[in-house]
Amino acid sequence: MALILKTRGTSLERERLEVLLRRLPRTHALYKEVKEDFYNDSAGIGGEQRFDDYVAASRLPFPHIFLHNVSLKSLLPFQLDSLMITPWCIYVFEVKNMSGRLRFEQSPLQLIQTKEDGTIIGRKSPIEQIDTNEWLLEEWLRASGVHLPLRSVLVLSYLKQIPENVPATHTVLFSHQLPMFLNKIKSEKEILDFIEMTELANEILAAHSYYVPKPICSKPAYPIQAMIRGVWCAACDRIGMKRKYGTWHCPNCGEIDKNAHIQSIKDWHQLTGEPMTNKICRKFLQIEDRHLAKRLLGGMDLKKQGAYKGANYIIEARCSYLV
Repeated sequence: MALILKTRGTSLERERLEVLLRRLPRTHALYKEVKEDFYNDSAGIGGEQRFDDYVAASRLPFPHIFLHNVSLKSLLPFQLDSLMITPWCIYVFEVKNMSGRLRFEQSPLQLIQTKEDGTIIGRKSPIEQIDTNEWLLEEWLRASGVHLPLRSVLVLSYLKQIPENVPATHTVLFSHQLPMFLNKIKSEKEILDFIEMTELANEILAAHSYYVPKPICSKPAYPIQAMIRGVWCAACDRIGMKRKYGTWHCPNCGEIDKNAHIQSIKDWHQLTGEPMTNKICRKFLQIEDRHLAKRLLGGMDLKKQGAYKGANYIIEARCSYLV
């Protein structure tokens, strides 16, 4: 039997970076760094999708359950790209999509990435990440009364990634090799039956906590005063839509969008994590009519606190912020 109990869902880190790229002036000292982070995050998502496609193409001869993008708390919070529960062990997959030459240094543990343009970057070693996650998952399982062996696999998304000095102690493969790797796994002595596997998977799901990044402007490098105000046009990726005849008009591309304010109000909450008052709404959306601001806020699925001039509106997060 095969089962995928948890898919990846939306990348909240990607959403955060998209807000930053919308609201941060291009002259800001960290704009290029944010753009690079966005491209890296996009590459990571692409690598995970490639992993999922190859997993979906595999037909395994043994019972298994896949869970993708799992965040748990043990001695420390930790995140797992993918895990596969089998009757005899749990396979933990770490997916990486980084271009260029990737040299695995052993002492100290570090990854040296040399990009195609010759840029050299020192990064945290995926081997260290794998070992740390394995330790924390083992502790989590032990606290839950589960004693099941763990086996970790580092998956590189594309052949253009050139790994060097890979330690023989760890399994490293390319994503296109996944179907063959998975089909070559031999069944071992059963520790869990499928019902017990499902119970374990559901226990992991119940303990999973969505990662919500801290508000962007909680970092001194990104003060709210530096952010560009106004209503964002999704059609041309510009800020500056104007309210006319009950809808929003973009002076740059001519787009008309009745609900363009919704994303901009969501931007405010991701930037600050704070409630939005009528006054803040007018200032952030660059409008003057307080009655219009009241209608716009009242028309969204927001939690309202207070009344009259003291009212404010909150987008409730799915969980508390992780440090």
